[in-house]
Amino acid sequence: MDKFIEHGPCDKCGSSDGVGIYADGHGFCFVCEAYHPSEEKTLDEPQPQPQPEPRSQASNITSLTNVFRAIPKRGLTEEAMAKYGIDVNMNKSIDVGHRYPYFKDGRHVANKVRRRSEKAFYWEGDPTDAELFGQHLFPPGSAKAITLVEGELDAPSGWLLLGSRYPVVSVPSVGHAIKACRKNFEYLNSFDDIVICFDKDEPKVTPQGEVVYPGQDAAQKVAELFAPGKCRILVLEHGKDPNEYRQKGVPPKTFVSEWWAAPKYSPVGLKTGSSMRDEILTEPDYNSIPYPWDRLTRKTYGMRLSEFVLWMADTGIGKTSFFKEIEHHILTHPEVNKAGYGVGILHLEESNRESGLGLLSIEVNKPLHLPDTPKTREEVDAAYNRVLNTERVVFYDHFGSNDIDEILAKVRFMAVMGCKYIFIDHLSIIVSDQSGDERKQLDEISTKLKTLTMELNIHVECIIHTNREGLARGSAGPEKVANIHISLHRNKKDPDEWRRNVTEVVIEKNRFYGPGTGPCMCLFYDEKTGRLVELGDEMAHTFKEGGSVNDTEYNWA
Repeated sequence: MDKFIEHGPCDKCGSSDGVGIYADGHGFCFVCEAYHPSEEKTLDEPQPQPQPEPRSQASNITSLTNVFRAIPKRGLTEEAMAKYGIDVNMNKSIDVGHRYPYFKDGRHVANKVRRRSEKAFYWEGDPTDAELFGQHLFPPGSAKAITLVEGELDAPSGWLLLGSRYPVVSVPSVGHAIKACRKNFEYLNSFDDIVICFDKDEPKVTPQGEVVYPGQDAAQKVAELFAPGKCRILVLEHGKDPNEYRQKGVPPKTFVSEWWAAPKYSPVGLKTGSSMRDEILTEPDYNSIPYPWDRLTRKTYGMRLSEFVLWMADTGIGKTSFFKEIEHHILTHPEVNKAGYGVGILHLEESNRESGLGLLSIEVNKPLHLPDTPKTREEVDAAYNRVLNTERVVFYDHFGSNDIDEILAKVRFMAVMGCKYIFIDHLSIIVSDQSGDERKQLDEISTKLKTLTMELNIHVECIIHTNREGLARGSAGPEKVANIHISLHRNKKDPDEWRRNVTEVVIEKNRFYGPGTGPCMCLFYDEKTGRLVELGDEMAHTFKEGGSVNDTEYNWA
Protein backbone atom coordinates (compact mmCIF):
# COMPACT_ATOMS: atom_id res chain seq x y z
CA MET A 1 0.00 0.00 0.00
CA ASP A 2 1.34 3.49 -0.90
CA LYS A 3 1.50 5.14 2.52
CA PHE A 4 1.26 8.93 2.67
CA ILE A 5 4.28 10.41 4.46
CA GLU A 6 4.24 14.22 4.26
CA HIS A 7 3.57 17.33 2.20
CA GLY A 8 6.38 18.95 0.21
CA PRO A 9 7.09 21.73 -2.30
CA CYS A 10 6.38 21.49 -6.02
CA ASP A 11 9.10 22.65 -8.42
CA LYS A 12 6.56 22.70 -11.29
CA CYS A 13 4.04 25.25 -9.95
CA GLY A 14 5.90 26.73 -7.00
CA SER A 15 3.51 25.51 -4.30
CA SER A 16 5.24 25.26 -0.94
CA ASP A 17 3.30 22.22 0.29
CA GLY A 18 1.15 20.95 -2.60
CA VAL A 19 3.01 17.68 -3.17
CA GLY A 20 1.94 14.55 -1.34
CA ILE A 21 4.99 12.35 -0.80
CA TYR A 22 4.44 8.61 -0.45
CA ALA A 23 6.42 5.77 1.11
CA ASP A 24 7.87 4.52 -2.18
CA GLY A 25 9.29 7.98 -2.91
CA HIS A 26 6.90 9.22 -5.58
CA GLY A 27 4.97 12.41 -5.18
CA PHE A 28 1.84 14.00 -6.64
CA CYS A 29 1.05 17.70 -6.64
CA PHE A 30 -2.58 18.36 -5.85
CA VAL A 31 -2.27 21.97 -7.00
CA CYS A 32 -1.01 21.50 -10.56
CA GLU A 33 -1.38 17.67 -10.65
CA ALA A 34 2.23 17.14 -11.65
CA TYR A 35 3.63 13.68 -11.02
CA HIS A 36 7.02 13.44 -9.24
CA PRO A 37 8.59 10.01 -9.81
CA SER A 38 10.64 8.32 -7.10
CA GLU A 39 14.37 7.87 -7.68
CA GLU A 40 13.94 4.08 -7.52
CA LYS A 41 10.95 2.58 -9.32
CA THR A 42 9.74 -0.91 -8.56
CA LEU A 43 9.23 -3.14 -11.60
CA ASP A 44 6.46 -5.36 -10.23
CA GLU A 45 3.83 -2.61 -9.97
CA PRO A 46 2.52 -0.25 -12.67
CA GLN A 47 3.61 3.35 -12.13
CA PRO A 48 1.04 6.17 -11.97
CA GLN A 49 0.62 8.02 -15.23
CA PRO A 50 1.82 11.64 -15.22
CA GLN A 51 -1.05 14.07 -15.54
CA PRO A 52 -0.73 15.91 -18.87
CA GLU A 53 -2.01 19.29 -17.80
CA PRO A 54 -3.40 21.10 -14.73
CA ARG A 55 -7.05 21.32 -13.87
CA SER A 56 -9.23 23.57 -15.92
CA GLN A 57 -10.13 26.79 -14.17
CA ALA A 58 -13.25 27.38 -16.27
CA SER A 59 -15.51 30.00 -14.72
CA ASN A 60 -18.38 27.58 -14.27
CA ILE A 61 -16.31 25.13 -12.20
CA THR A 62 -15.61 26.10 -8.61
CA SER A 63 -11.92 26.05 -7.85
CA LEU A 64 -11.07 23.21 -5.51
CA THR A 65 -9.32 24.04 -2.27
CA ASN A 66 -6.78 21.25 -2.71
CA VAL A 67 -6.88 20.84 1.06
CA PHE A 68 -7.90 17.28 1.74
CA ARG A 69 -9.21 16.04 5.03
CA ALA A 70 -10.07 12.64 6.38
CA ILE A 71 -13.75 11.85 7.05
CA PRO A 72 -13.56 9.56 10.10
CA LYS A 73 -17.30 8.82 10.22
CA ARG A 74 -17.03 7.62 6.61
CA GLY A 75 -13.89 5.62 7.30
CA LEU A 76 -11.95 7.67 4.74
CA THR A 77 -8.37 8.73 5.32
CA GLU A 78 -6.71 11.96 4.20
CA GLU A 79 -4.58 9.86 1.87
CA ALA A 80 -7.63 8.40 0.12
CA MET A 81 -9.33 11.80 -0.18
CA ALA A 82 -6.15 13.26 -1.64
CA LYS A 83 -5.76 10.34 -4.03
CA TYR A 84 -9.16 11.01 -5.60
CA GLY A 85 -9.05 14.79 -5.17
CA ILE A 86 -12.26 14.96 -3.13
CA ASP A 87 -12.72 18.36 -1.49
CA VAL A 88 -14.45 18.56 1.87
CA ASN A 89 -15.84 22.04 2.40
CA MET A 90 -15.20 23.39 5.90
CA ASN A 91 -17.10 26.67 5.43
CA LYS A 92 -20.44 25.91 7.02
CA SER A 93 -22.01 29.05 5.53
CA ILE A 94 -21.86 27.42 2.09
CA ASP A 95 -24.24 24.60 1.22
CA VAL A 96 -21.50 22.41 -0.23
CA GLY A 97 -20.37 19.20 1.40
CA HIS A 98 -18.05 17.41 -1.03
CA ARG A 99 -16.81 18.10 -4.55
CA TYR A 100 -15.92 15.17 -6.76
CA PRO A 101 -13.74 16.19 -9.74
CA TYR A 102 -14.36 14.61 -13.16
CA PHE A 103 -11.78 14.62 -15.95
CA LYS A 104 -11.51 14.14 -19.68
CA ASP A 105 -8.11 13.46 -21.27
CA GLY A 106 -6.40 15.01 -18.24
CA ARG A 107 -8.55 18.14 -18.22
CA HIS A 108 -10.73 18.95 -15.23
CA VAL A 109 -14.13 19.35 -16.91
CA ALA A 110 -16.71 19.07 -14.14
CA ASN A 111 -17.45 18.73 -10.44
CA LYS A 112 -20.24 16.67 -9.01
CA VAL A 113 -21.21 18.56 -5.86
CA ARG A 114 -22.96 17.09 -2.86
CA ARG A 115 -24.94 19.54 -0.77
CA ARG A 116 -24.24 19.82 2.92
CA SER A 117 -27.89 20.18 3.96
CA GLU A 118 -29.26 17.01 2.31
CA LYS A 119 -28.25 14.08 0.15
CA ALA A 120 -28.71 15.94 -3.11
CA PHE A 121 -26.28 16.63 -5.94
CA TYR A 122 -25.69 19.13 -8.72
CA TRP A 123 -23.07 19.56 -11.43
CA GLU A 124 -20.57 22.28 -12.15
CA GLY A 125 -19.03 22.35 -15.60
CA ASP A 126 -19.92 19.94 -18.39
CA PRO A 127 -19.87 16.21 -17.46
CA THR A 128 -21.22 15.11 -20.85
CA ASP A 129 -18.00 13.51 -22.07
CA ALA A 130 -16.34 13.01 -18.70
CA GLU A 131 -14.51 9.83 -17.84
CA LEU A 132 -15.45 7.55 -14.97
CA PHE A 133 -14.71 9.07 -11.57
CA GLY A 134 -11.08 8.30 -10.71
CA GLN A 135 -10.25 7.03 -14.21
CA HIS A 136 -7.53 9.66 -14.70
CA LEU A 137 -5.61 8.15 -11.75
CA PHE A 138 -5.13 4.71 -13.28
CA PRO A 139 -3.65 4.24 -16.77
CA PRO A 140 -5.43 1.79 -19.13
CA GLY A 141 -4.43 -1.79 -18.43
CA SER A 142 -2.20 -0.73 -15.52
CA ALA A 143 -3.28 -3.72 -13.43
CA LYS A 144 -4.80 -7.14 -13.94
CA ALA A 145 -8.17 -6.06 -12.54
CA ILE A 146 -10.25 -2.93 -12.10
CA THR A 147 -13.18 -2.50 -9.72
CA LEU A 148 -16.22 -0.51 -10.80
CA VAL A 149 -18.39 0.93 -8.02
CA GLU A 150 -21.58 2.99 -7.89
CA GLY A 151 -20.68 6.05 -5.80
CA GLU A 152 -17.82 8.53 -5.64
CA LEU A 153 -17.10 7.80 -1.96
CA ASP A 154 -17.17 4.08 -2.72
CA ALA A 155 -14.14 4.54 -5.02
CA PRO A 156 -11.63 5.62 -2.33
CA SER A 157 -13.31 3.18 0.08
CA GLY A 158 -12.75 0.26 -2.28
CA TRP A 159 -9.21 1.47 -2.99
CA LEU A 160 -8.43 1.42 0.74
CA LEU A 161 -10.08 -1.97 1.27
CA LEU A 162 -7.98 -3.44 -1.55
CA GLY A 163 -4.83 -1.99 -0.03
CA SER A 164 -4.38 0.43 -2.98
CA ARG A 165 -3.27 -2.54 -5.09
CA TYR A 166 -5.95 -2.28 -7.78
CA PRO A 167 -7.70 0.60 -9.56
CA VAL A 168 -11.19 1.48 -8.34
CA VAL A 169 -13.40 3.84 -10.37
CA SER A 170 -17.04 4.88 -10.11
CA VAL A 171 -19.95 5.57 -12.42
CA PRO A 172 -21.66 8.95 -11.79
CA SER A 173 -24.92 7.20 -10.79
CA VAL A 174 -26.64 3.86 -11.23
CA GLY A 175 -29.06 5.44 -13.70
CA HIS A 176 -26.17 6.51 -15.95
CA ALA A 177 -24.05 3.39 -15.44
CA ILE A 178 -24.69 1.84 -18.86
CA LYS A 179 -24.10 5.07 -20.75
CA ALA A 180 -20.92 5.87 -18.80
CA CYS A 181 -19.49 2.38 -19.33
CA ARG A 182 -20.28 2.44 -23.04
CA LYS A 183 -18.42 5.75 -23.40
CA ASN A 184 -15.42 4.37 -21.54
CA PHE A 185 -15.64 0.84 -22.91
CA GLU A 186 -12.09 0.74 -24.29
CA TYR A 187 -10.63 1.89 -21.00
CA LEU A 188 -12.49 -0.74 -18.93
CA ASN A 189 -11.84 -3.42 -21.53
CA SER A 190 -8.09 -2.80 -21.27
CA PHE A 191 -8.12 -4.65 -17.95
CA ASP A 192 -8.21 -8.45 -17.89
CA ASP A 193 -10.79 -8.60 -15.11
CA ILE A 194 -13.64 -6.18 -14.34
CA VAL A 195 -15.18 -6.55 -10.87
CA ILE A 196 -18.55 -4.78 -10.68
CA CYS A 197 -19.48 -3.86 -7.11
CA PHE A 198 -22.69 -1.86 -7.31
CA ASP A 199 -24.94 -1.26 -4.30
CA LYS A 200 -26.83 -4.19 -2.81
CA ASP A 201 -30.21 -2.43 -2.77
CA GLU A 202 -33.48 -3.34 -1.14
CA PRO A 203 -36.12 -4.28 -3.73
CA LYS A 204 -38.20 -1.45 -5.18
CA VAL A 205 -41.58 -1.72 -6.94
CA THR A 206 -42.09 0.39 -10.05
CA PRO A 207 -45.46 2.05 -10.84
CA GLN A 208 -45.96 -0.83 -13.31
CA GLY A 209 -45.66 -3.36 -10.48
CA GLU A 210 -42.21 -4.63 -11.43
CA VAL A 211 -39.81 -5.49 -8.62
CA VAL A 212 -36.35 -4.09 -9.35
CA TYR A 213 -32.98 -4.08 -7.62
CA PRO A 214 -31.38 -0.94 -9.15
CA GLY A 215 -27.76 -1.68 -8.30
CA GLN A 216 -27.74 -5.37 -9.13
CA ASP A 217 -29.90 -4.93 -12.24
CA ALA A 218 -27.47 -2.28 -13.52
CA ALA A 219 -24.48 -4.51 -12.70
CA GLN A 220 -25.87 -7.25 -14.94
CA LYS A 221 -26.51 -4.82 -17.79
CA VAL A 222 -22.98 -3.45 -17.55
CA ALA A 223 -21.53 -6.98 -17.54
CA GLU A 224 -23.47 -7.75 -20.72
CA LEU A 225 -21.48 -5.04 -22.55
CA PHE A 226 -18.32 -7.13 -22.34
CA ALA A 227 -17.15 -10.49 -23.62
CA PRO A 228 -18.19 -13.61 -21.66
CA GLY A 229 -15.96 -14.21 -18.67
CA LYS A 230 -14.68 -10.61 -18.60
CA CYS A 231 -16.77 -9.41 -15.66
CA ARG A 232 -17.35 -10.61 -12.15
CA ILE A 233 -20.25 -9.28 -10.03
CA LEU A 234 -19.46 -8.73 -6.36
CA VAL A 235 -22.51 -8.72 -4.06
CA LEU A 236 -21.32 -7.70 -0.61
CA GLU A 237 -22.35 -9.70 2.44
CA HIS A 238 -21.75 -7.21 5.28
CA GLY A 239 -23.07 -3.95 3.85
CA LYS A 240 -24.60 -2.42 0.77
CA ASP A 241 -21.43 -0.81 -0.63
CA PRO A 242 -17.67 -0.40 0.06
CA ASN A 243 -18.13 2.83 2.02
CA GLU A 244 -20.52 1.08 4.41
CA TYR A 245 -17.76 -1.49 4.98
CA ARG A 246 -15.43 1.35 5.97
CA GLN A 247 -18.05 2.92 8.22
CA LYS A 248 -18.73 -0.39 9.97
CA GLY A 249 -15.08 -1.23 10.31
CA VAL A 250 -15.39 -4.45 8.33
CA PRO A 251 -11.82 -5.84 8.06
CA PRO A 252 -10.24 -5.26 4.63
CA LYS A 253 -9.38 -8.96 4.43
CA THR A 254 -13.11 -9.73 4.47
CA PHE A 255 -13.69 -7.45 1.49
CA VAL A 256 -10.65 -8.86 -0.30
CA SER A 257 -11.87 -12.41 0.28
CA GLU A 258 -15.30 -11.56 -1.14
CA TRP A 259 -13.64 -9.69 -4.02
CA TRP A 260 -11.64 -12.74 -5.07
CA ALA A 261 -14.66 -15.04 -4.66
CA ALA A 262 -17.01 -12.91 -6.80
CA PRO A 263 -18.35 -15.19 -9.56
CA LYS A 264 -18.01 -14.53 -13.26
CA TYR A 265 -21.18 -13.16 -14.78
CA SER A 266 -23.25 -15.50 -16.93
CA PRO A 267 -26.28 -14.12 -18.80
CA VAL A 268 -29.62 -15.15 -17.35
CA GLY A 269 -30.99 -18.19 -19.18
CA LEU A 270 -27.65 -19.75 -20.12
CA LYS A 271 -26.18 -22.57 -18.03
CA THR A 272 -23.70 -25.32 -18.69
CA GLY A 273 -24.60 -28.88 -17.86
CA SER A 274 -21.66 -29.13 -15.46
CA SER A 275 -23.16 -26.35 -13.30
CA MET A 276 -26.58 -27.99 -12.96
CA ARG A 277 -25.88 -31.12 -10.90
CA ASP A 278 -27.64 -29.91 -7.74
CA GLU A 279 -30.48 -28.33 -9.68
CA ILE A 280 -31.27 -31.54 -11.56
CA LEU A 281 -30.47 -34.22 -9.00
CA THR A 282 -31.88 -32.59 -5.86
CA GLU A 283 -35.43 -33.78 -5.19
CA PRO A 284 -37.66 -30.70 -5.51
CA ASP A 285 -39.96 -29.58 -2.72
CA TYR A 286 -43.19 -28.89 -4.56
CA ASN A 287 -44.88 -27.41 -1.47
CA SER A 288 -48.00 -29.17 -2.70
CA ILE A 289 -51.22 -29.03 -0.72
CA PRO A 290 -54.43 -30.89 -1.63
CA TYR A 291 -57.57 -29.45 -3.16
CA PRO A 292 -60.77 -29.73 -1.11
CA TRP A 293 -61.86 -32.64 -3.34
CA ASP A 294 -60.04 -35.99 -3.42
CA ARG A 295 -60.44 -36.76 -7.12
CA LEU A 296 -59.06 -33.40 -8.21
CA THR A 297 -56.09 -33.86 -5.89
CA ARG A 298 -55.39 -37.34 -7.27
CA LYS A 299 -55.47 -36.07 -10.86
CA THR A 300 -53.33 -32.97 -10.27
CA TYR A 301 -51.20 -33.96 -7.26
CA GLY A 302 -52.52 -30.85 -5.54
CA MET A 303 -51.61 -27.18 -5.67
CA ARG A 304 -47.92 -26.40 -6.18
CA LEU A 305 -46.08 -23.11 -5.88
CA SER A 306 -44.75 -21.53 -9.09
CA GLU A 307 -47.77 -22.75 -11.07
CA PHE A 308 -50.60 -21.02 -12.88
CA VAL A 309 -54.00 -22.75 -12.95
CA LEU A 310 -56.81 -21.66 -15.24
CA TRP A 311 -60.52 -22.40 -14.64
CA MET A 312 -62.90 -21.85 -17.56
CA ALA A 313 -66.68 -21.96 -17.88
CA ASP A 314 -69.67 -20.10 -19.24
CA THR A 315 -71.24 -17.36 -17.14
CA GLY A 316 -73.47 -18.37 -14.26
CA ILE A 317 -71.91 -21.80 -13.72
CA GLY A 318 -70.79 -20.99 -10.17
CA LYS A 319 -67.06 -20.57 -10.68
CA THR A 320 -66.73 -18.15 -7.78
CA SER A 321 -68.18 -20.77 -5.43
CA PHE A 322 -65.40 -23.13 -6.51
CA PHE A 323 -62.78 -20.54 -5.63
CA LYS A 324 -64.30 -19.85 -2.23
CA GLU A 325 -64.20 -23.55 -1.38
CA ILE A 326 -60.52 -23.68 -2.29
CA GLU A 327 -59.68 -20.43 -0.47
CA HIS A 328 -61.42 -21.61 2.70
CA HIS A 329 -59.67 -24.97 2.43
CA ILE A 330 -56.23 -23.29 2.26
CA LEU A 331 -56.96 -20.88 5.11
CA THR A 332 -58.00 -23.75 7.40
CA HIS A 333 -55.45 -26.32 6.23
CA PRO A 334 -53.10 -27.23 9.11
CA GLU A 335 -49.94 -27.51 6.96
CA VAL A 336 -50.52 -24.11 5.38
CA ASN A 337 -51.30 -22.61 8.79
CA LYS A 338 -48.03 -24.02 10.11
CA ALA A 339 -46.07 -22.52 7.22
CA GLY A 340 -47.84 -19.17 7.66
CA TYR A 341 -48.69 -18.86 3.96
CA GLY A 342 -51.40 -16.36 3.12
CA VAL A 343 -54.21 -16.19 0.57
CA GLY A 344 -54.72 -13.24 -1.78
CA ILE A 345 -58.29 -12.72 -3.01
CA LEU A 346 -59.18 -10.63 -6.06
CA HIS A 347 -62.88 -11.25 -6.71
CA LEU A 348 -63.65 -8.49 -9.17
CA GLU A 349 -67.39 -9.07 -9.63
CA GLU A 350 -68.40 -8.87 -5.99
CA SER A 351 -67.69 -6.73 -2.95
CA ASN A 352 -65.17 -7.79 -0.34
CA ARG A 353 -68.09 -8.23 2.06
CA GLU A 354 -69.64 -10.79 -0.27
CA SER A 355 -66.31 -12.58 -0.65
CA GLY A 356 -65.68 -12.66 3.08
CA LEU A 357 -69.22 -13.72 3.92
CA GLY A 358 -68.93 -16.52 1.37
CA LEU A 359 -65.88 -17.90 3.21
CA LEU A 360 -67.74 -17.71 6.53
CA SER A 361 -70.71 -19.52 4.96
CA ILE A 362 -68.44 -22.42 4.09
CA GLU A 363 -67.09 -22.43 7.64
CA VAL A 364 -70.58 -22.76 9.22
CA ASN A 365 -72.17 -24.80 6.38
CA LYS A 366 -75.00 -22.39 5.74
CA PRO A 367 -75.54 -19.57 3.19
CA LEU A 368 -75.09 -16.55 5.47
CA HIS A 369 -75.76 -14.09 2.64
CA LEU A 370 -79.41 -15.14 2.42
CA PRO A 371 -81.70 -13.09 4.66
CA ASP A 372 -83.79 -16.11 5.74
CA THR A 373 -80.81 -18.21 6.86
CA PRO A 374 -81.01 -18.68 10.64
CA LYS A 375 -77.87 -17.35 12.33
CA THR A 376 -76.69 -15.52 15.41
CA ARG A 377 -74.14 -12.73 15.75
CA GLU A 378 -72.11 -14.91 18.09
CA GLU A 379 -72.00 -17.70 15.50
CA VAL A 380 -70.83 -15.36 12.74
CA ASP A 381 -68.28 -13.66 15.02
CA ALA A 382 -66.82 -17.03 15.99
CA ALA A 383 -66.55 -18.05 12.32
CA TYR A 384 -64.86 -14.72 11.50
CA ASN A 385 -62.29 -15.24 14.25
CA ARG A 386 -61.51 -18.75 13.01
CA VAL A 387 -61.13 -17.88 9.32
CA LEU A 388 -60.66 -14.18 8.58
CA ASN A 389 -59.30 -12.58 11.74
CA THR A 390 -55.72 -12.96 10.49
CA GLU A 391 -53.23 -11.14 8.28
CA ARG A 392 -52.89 -14.37 6.30
CA VAL A 393 -55.84 -13.33 4.12
CA VAL A 394 -55.60 -10.21 1.93
CA PHE A 395 -58.48 -8.79 -0.10
CA TYR A 396 -58.12 -6.46 -3.08
CA ASP A 397 -60.34 -3.42 -2.55
CA HIS A 398 -60.93 -3.20 -6.27
CA PHE A 399 -63.70 -0.72 -6.91
CA GLY A 400 -62.00 1.72 -9.23
CA SER A 401 -59.36 0.80 -11.77
CA ASN A 402 -58.78 -2.77 -12.96
CA ASP A 403 -55.83 -1.76 -15.11
CA ILE A 404 -53.63 -4.73 -16.03
CA ASP A 405 -50.50 -3.17 -14.55
CA GLU A 406 -52.36 -2.31 -11.35
CA ILE A 407 -53.61 -5.89 -10.98
CA LEU A 408 -50.08 -7.22 -11.50
CA ALA A 409 -48.77 -4.72 -8.95
CA LYS A 410 -51.36 -5.89 -6.40
CA VAL A 411 -50.35 -9.51 -6.98
CA ARG A 412 -46.73 -8.55 -6.31
CA PHE A 413 -47.64 -6.72 -3.11
CA MET A 414 -49.76 -9.64 -1.96
CA ALA A 415 -46.75 -11.90 -2.47
CA VAL A 416 -44.61 -9.50 -0.42
CA MET A 417 -47.28 -9.65 2.31
CA GLY A 418 -46.89 -13.43 2.46
CA CYS A 419 -49.67 -14.58 0.14
CA LYS A 420 -48.47 -17.77 -1.55
CA TYR A 421 -51.88 -18.64 -3.03
CA ILE A 422 -53.66 -15.97 -5.08
CA PHE A 423 -57.08 -16.20 -6.73
CA ILE A 424 -58.28 -13.88 -9.50
CA ASP A 425 -61.95 -13.96 -10.45
CA HIS A 426 -61.90 -13.19 -13.30
CA LEU A 427 -59.50 -12.25 -16.11
CA SER A 428 -62.32 -11.44 -18.52
CA ILE A 429 -63.48 -8.45 -16.49
CA ILE A 430 -59.93 -7.07 -16.38
CA VAL A 431 -59.49 -7.00 -20.15
CA SER A 432 -63.04 -5.73 -20.67
CA ASP A 433 -62.02 -2.62 -18.70
CA GLN A 434 -59.20 -1.88 -21.14
CA SER A 435 -59.28 -0.31 -24.56
CA GLY A 436 -57.73 -2.12 -27.48
CA ASP A 437 -57.42 -5.72 -28.63
CA GLU A 438 -59.00 -8.02 -26.01
CA ARG A 439 -57.21 -11.09 -27.38
CA LYS A 440 -53.78 -9.48 -27.00
CA GLN A 441 -54.64 -8.24 -23.53
CA LEU A 442 -55.70 -11.72 -22.39
CA ASP A 443 -52.45 -13.10 -23.76
CA GLU A 444 -50.49 -10.33 -22.04
CA ILE A 445 -51.96 -10.67 -18.57
CA SER A 446 -51.87 -14.49 -18.68
CA THR A 447 -48.24 -14.53 -19.73
CA LYS A 448 -47.27 -11.97 -17.09
CA LEU A 449 -49.14 -13.84 -14.36
CA LYS A 450 -47.42 -17.09 -15.34
CA THR A 451 -44.07 -15.30 -15.17
CA LEU A 452 -44.92 -13.93 -11.71
CA THR A 453 -45.70 -17.39 -10.37
CA MET A 454 -42.16 -18.52 -11.15
CA GLU A 455 -40.44 -15.27 -10.21
CA LEU A 456 -42.20 -14.94 -6.84
CA ASN A 457 -42.71 -18.67 -6.17
CA ILE A 458 -46.47 -18.31 -5.74
CA HIS A 459 -49.52 -20.30 -6.87
CA VAL A 460 -52.06 -18.35 -8.94
CA GLU A 461 -55.52 -19.58 -9.93
CA CYS A 462 -57.61 -17.58 -12.40
CA ILE A 463 -61.09 -17.79 -13.84
CA ILE A 464 -61.92 -16.85 -17.39
CA HIS A 465 -65.26 -16.80 -19.19
CA THR A 466 -65.74 -18.91 -22.28
CA ASN A 467 -67.74 -18.35 -25.43
CA ARG A 468 -70.44 -20.67 -26.69
CA GLU A 469 -67.84 -23.02 -28.14
CA GLY A 470 -66.23 -23.40 -24.73
CA LEU A 471 -63.12 -21.42 -25.68
CA ALA A 472 -61.65 -18.45 -23.87
CA ARG A 473 -63.33 -15.36 -25.17
CA GLY A 474 -61.06 -13.77 -27.75
CA SER A 475 -57.93 -15.86 -27.23
CA ALA A 476 -56.40 -19.28 -26.72
CA GLY A 477 -53.33 -17.73 -25.07
CA PRO A 478 -54.35 -18.31 -21.43
CA GLU A 479 -54.75 -22.08 -21.95
CA LYS A 480 -51.33 -22.27 -23.56
CA VAL A 481 -49.42 -20.72 -20.66
CA ALA A 482 -51.40 -22.42 -17.86
CA ASN A 483 -49.85 -25.37 -16.04
CA ILE A 484 -53.31 -26.83 -15.50
CA HIS A 485 -56.47 -25.97 -17.40
CA ILE A 486 -59.82 -27.01 -15.90
CA SER A 487 -63.23 -26.57 -17.48
CA LEU A 488 -66.61 -26.65 -15.72
CA HIS A 489 -69.83 -27.88 -17.31
CA ARG A 490 -73.35 -27.50 -15.91
CA ASN A 491 -76.72 -27.51 -17.63
CA LYS A 492 -78.43 -24.51 -16.08
CA LYS A 493 -81.64 -25.31 -18.01
CA ASP A 494 -81.96 -28.96 -17.04
CA PRO A 495 -85.59 -29.50 -15.94
CA ASP A 496 -84.42 -31.78 -13.13
CA GLU A 497 -83.48 -29.74 -10.04
CA TRP A 498 -80.83 -32.17 -8.81
CA ARG A 499 -79.12 -32.44 -12.18
CA ARG A 500 -79.30 -28.66 -12.55
CA ASN A 501 -77.07 -28.34 -9.45
CA VAL A 502 -74.40 -30.84 -10.57
CA THR A 503 -71.23 -29.53 -12.22
CA GLU A 504 -68.88 -31.81 -14.12
CA VAL A 505 -65.21 -30.94 -13.75
CA VAL A 506 -62.92 -31.80 -16.69
CA ILE A 507 -59.14 -31.40 -16.72
CA GLU A 508 -58.27 -30.21 -20.21
CA LYS A 509 -54.51 -29.84 -19.70
CA ASN A 510 -52.15 -31.11 -17.02
CA ARG A 511 -48.50 -30.20 -17.55
CA PHE A 512 -47.35 -31.84 -14.30
CA TYR A 513 -49.09 -35.17 -14.86
CA GLY A 514 -50.08 -35.72 -18.48
CA PRO A 515 -52.36 -38.75 -17.88
CA GLY A 516 -54.35 -36.71 -15.37
CA THR A 517 -56.65 -35.24 -18.00
CA GLY A 518 -60.26 -35.89 -18.98
CA PRO A 519 -63.40 -36.08 -16.81
CA CYS A 520 -62.34 -35.72 -13.20
CA MET A 521 -65.31 -35.47 -10.83
CA CYS A 522 -68.86 -34.24 -10.32
CA LEU A 523 -69.72 -31.70 -7.64
CA PHE A 524 -73.18 -31.06 -6.27
CA TYR A 525 -74.18 -27.64 -4.97
CA ASP A 526 -76.25 -28.21 -1.85
CA GLU A 527 -78.58 -25.25 -1.50
CA LYS A 528 -79.21 -26.13 2.14
CA THR A 529 -75.57 -25.71 3.17
CA GLY A 530 -74.22 -23.61 0.33
CA ARG A 531 -71.42 -26.15 -0.18
CA LEU A 532 -69.98 -27.91 -3.22
CA VAL A 533 -69.77 -31.60 -2.35
CA GLU A 534 -67.98 -34.25 -4.37
CA LEU A 535 -70.28 -37.02 -5.60
CA GLY A 536 -69.32 -40.60 -4.94
CA ASP A 537 -68.84 -43.10 -7.77
CA GLU A 538 -72.44 -44.33 -7.71
CA MET A 539 -73.96 -40.84 -7.70
CA ALA A 540 -71.57 -39.61 -10.41
CA HIS A 541 -72.46 -42.63 -12.54
CA THR A 542 -76.18 -41.86 -12.07
CA PHE A 543 -75.59 -38.31 -13.27
CA LYS A 544 -73.55 -39.33 -16.31
CA GLU A 545 -76.17 -41.90 -17.31
CA GLY A 546 -78.85 -39.23 -17.31
CA GLY A 547 -80.46 -40.31 -14.02
CA SER A 548 -81.58 -38.23 -11.07
CA VAL A 549 -81.81 -38.37 -7.30
CA ASN A 550 -84.92 -37.70 -5.30
CA ASP A 551 -84.81 -34.89 -2.78
CA THR A 552 -85.18 -37.40 0.04
CA GLU A 553 -81.97 -39.14 -1.06
CA TYR A 554 -79.69 -36.13 -0.50
CA ASN A 555 -77.68 -37.99 2.10
CA TRP A 556 -75.27 -39.36 -0.49
CA ALA A 557 -72.05 -38.93 1.50
